[in-house]
Amino acid sequence: MSASIVSRPCLAAAAASRARLVSRAARASTASSSSNDKLHARAHPIQVRGLAQIARAKKGGFMAEMEEAKAEESGAKVEFTLPLAIQKYPHASLRNDNKIVGVFDSDLEKLAQAMFKIMYDTEGVGLAAPQVGVNYRMMVYNEAGEPGRGKEVVLVNPKIVKFSKTKDLFEEGCLSFPKIYADVERPTSVQVEAQNLRGKKFKMTLDGFEARVFQHEYDHLDGVLFHDRMTDEVRGTVQGELDALIEAHPANEPKGV
Repeated sequence: MSASIVSRPCLAAAAASRARLVSRAARASTASSSSNDKLHARAHPIQVRGLAQIARAKKGGFMAEMEEAKAEESGAKVEFTLPLAIQKYPHASLRNDNKIVGVFDSDLEKLAQAMFKIMYDTEGVGLAAPQVGVNYRMMVYNEAGEPGRGKEVVLVNPKIVKFSKTKDLFEEGCLSFPKIYADVERPTSVQVEAQNLRGKKFKMTLDGFEARVFQHEYDHLDGVLFHDRMTDEVRGTVQGELDALIEAHPANEPKGV
């Protein structure tokens, strides 16, 4: 895999990160079943919550599809307040449930435009609605990370249909976790179904950098954060910084660790 698809989804200074990550592009995942056992045996209390979020996100089957179809029929109209602001961990919106969007109107378009603006202003390449305190299943991204360049993509009510068996390991970060970067393993390709701003359904097959950006943002829609997917060893290298964010969180605001 070429260094050009190394990802730091929804990061500040995305271009700078790619240069820094070139040397890491050849690294393969060495996680084993024994390390997974250690992960569960020695999990940090905060990580237990993350594992629960991941487990919930993996639930599927016929009944789940039926519930999703019913939710789409009675989906909600988005509500938000401008200007948007990036919510930092452990803000509760990062762990809250996110509603299915059911009303495709001018307000939804305004939200998308506002999300792109703050994404570009913070030099990110992707952003999920929960990151700006708007708990709906919606995301935006642009691989180029600059207005007027690349392709702007808006995904409403997205879902992953299929993952590739091939995975890779790259350093990620997140606007909701300032200056925290660590390796995360993800599938190199995904098949996706979603709706556009007019409610029309479409399908996409994403590979490389775009697939990684999408998966990072999609996790946000399930309340899964990038440190939830780190190995125990990798997470240990940033645990102090995570704890510092929790300590700095306003005491009068709810936390979603």
